[in-house]
Amino acid sequence: MENELYIRELIIKEHFGLISEEEQLELDGILATSEEARKIREEVQQVPSDEAREYLENVDLEAGLDNVYERYHTQRARRRNRIRWVSAAALLAAVAVGAYIWMPGKKAALQPQQIAQATEGSATLQLANGQVITMSDSGQQNINLQNTNVQNNNRVLKFDAKDNEGATGWNTLTVPPTLDYQVVLSDGTQVWLNSTSKIRFPFKFPGDQREVFIEGEAYFTVKQDAARPFIVHAGQADIQVLGTSFNVNAYRATQVITSLVQGKVAVQSGSGKLLLAPGKEVVVATGEPLVMRDFDQQTTLAWRQGEHYFRDASIREIGEMMSRWYDVDLVIDNPEAGNMRLRGKLYRHRPLQSFLDQLNSLGLVQFYWKNNVLHCK
Repeated sequence: MENELYIRELIIKEHFGLISEEEQLELDGILATSEEARKIREEVQQVPSDEAREYLENVDLEAGLDNVYERYHTQRARRRNRIRWVSAAALLAAVAVGAYIWMPGKKAALQPQQIAQATEGSATLQLANGQVITMSDSGQQNINLQNTNVQNNNRVLKFDAKDNEGATGWNTLTVPPTLDYQVVLSDGTQVWLNSTSKIRFPFKFPGDQREVFIEGEAYFTVKQDAARPFIVHAGQADIQVLGTSFNVNAYRATQVITSLVQGKVAVQSGSGKLLLAPGKEVVVATGEPLVMRDFDQQTTLAWRQGEHYFRDASIREIGEMMSRWYDVDLVIDNPEAGNMRLRGKLYRHRPLQSFLDQLNSLGLVQFYWKNNVLHCK
């Protein structure tokens, strides 16, 4: 069966209740035409989801990955890093549940430990006192601090801070390549962070305003509070809101793009300031005046659904996104390839190779693997 590991990933995500609407439609179509896929689904459903979650939280994922991968990897996949070509969270769940389903006689060989200790490349939460906590990529994680209870549920971070001095100070959540993360701030504001992004925030907002700092890309749904404006600091831009939904892309040190979905925001940089209306975005670039323009929501916000559209994008831009979503560095062999511009669509939860095959089929450039390194010529 073609793309067997991807189909298993969809089935396991469905079993855990983590599947998106688009993925469910795709899986329903596969199940309708593939008897083998239906058998896999029956096999997975034999394991109670609660029991599988408990197993997931107490398994050495690297050992499970080695065993499962040896059984299911393909010749093509041997040339690449094992973890980079599918969603890290879904793959880890697949490994743990796969180990549970397919290798019941080998469970004793897996040494129980916390996911935070077993998984490299996980998100980290650095507290105001300097302590660093590794966040689990899936399942539930409760962290009881002296004055704050932190809850991490399938990469959604929430916290309950007591109203005293212990709740003050700046904390930093760092999201590595391949993952995304959500944070629910103390006022109810929701922040969705893309890969290789950071957010600095307090457990409790002091005084009469709410402030956070971000690097990378984030989507905000701000809880309305007219008495306390919400301010996002991103690079050289300060974004002031009362209650609204907007996207901030600050991956580049010299450019910040704020795209407004609903509500109103004011973007300020130096002496320049612009008030945005829904459907508009402001580009803040070093040494340039502020620029307001229309934006396409499908293109700008698709990353939240695990999709990224490339429209007349350079090979370097495409390489940057592959690095964020797959933790793969791209080597451009010659200037001609680096200057080439392409269009396409990248899916975070699908194998990287399928995207590379799509681009190679255009006949303009060639992506290939050499000594476990991705090249383009």
